[in-house]
Parts: sequence; C-alpha cells; structure tokens
Amino acid sequence: MRRIIVVALVTMAAASIAAGQCAKMGKMTHGNASVEAIKRLEVERNKALVAGDVAALDRLYSDDYTSAVGSTFRNKPEVLADLKSGALKLEASSNDETNVRVYGNTAVVTGKSTAKVHDRGADTSGQAYFTRVYVNQNGRWRIVANHSSRITP
Repeated sequence: MRRIIVVALVTMAAASIAAGQCAKMGKMTHGNASVEAIKRLEVERNKALVAGDVAALDRLYSDDYTSAVGSTFRNKPEVLADLKSGALKLEASSNDETNVRVYGNTAVVTGKSTAKVHDRGADTSGQAYFTRVYVNQNGRWRIVANHSSRITP
C-alpha cells in the first residue's frame, strides 16, 4: 500500500511540473482577438503591396524586418525602396489556407499565397508557401520576418 501512495505522489508531482513547463513556454491560442487582428493585418499587407503603399508597409513592418523570398533577401529599407522605385511590383496578392498561432507576444502565420509579381524585371508570379512572424511591440502587431518558397508545378 505504501508503494502505491509513493507512486501516486510522484505521478502528481511530475504532472504539476509538466503543466508548469507548458505555461512557461506560452500557450498556443486560436480564435482570439489577436488571431483576428493578425488576419486583418495580413489582408492589409496584401492590399498595401498591390497599391505600392510604402507608408502602410512602413507601419506594418518592424524596423528590423527581413524577407527571404525565393533567392532574394531584403531588409525593410530595401523592400520599401524597391516598391517605391518600381523594381518590385505586385499586381495581385492573396492568401489561402492561412493559419495563425499566437504564443504570448509572438505570432506565426503560415499558409499559401498567390501573387502576380515583377521583381527586378523578372516575372516571379505564382503560388508559394509562406511563414511570417509577428511580434507585439508596444501594443501593435508588426511583421519581423517573412519567408516564402515558390510552389513548382
């Protein structure tokens, strides 16, 4: 009987430690206000890219924003300069199969995008899988990283 009590106590202690570790790592949430806000920001981002709205993208992207799309790596100033000069031009951009996961003040957005893009004279239009990372900075969600891999037929 004593052995059963000891095993039960050890099991309860281990379960409480595991629960505490999960709480420290952050809880993944779905369907809350942050998820809905980020989904709206994704729509706003796509509209701003198509419109070439550098001011809107300046607000959406963090100062240390980086983007890896295909074989092109750009930081925030480079993206904004290329959009402003016309070196990067999007005629259409939309997201499909978007999934948003929030972990405290960080969010990860994954999905599939379809875009009509001209990048430095090359037509890079098509579909791609993407991952974007948002961070809540001073009460505002901002994109800190973007990665996109083209889907080849």
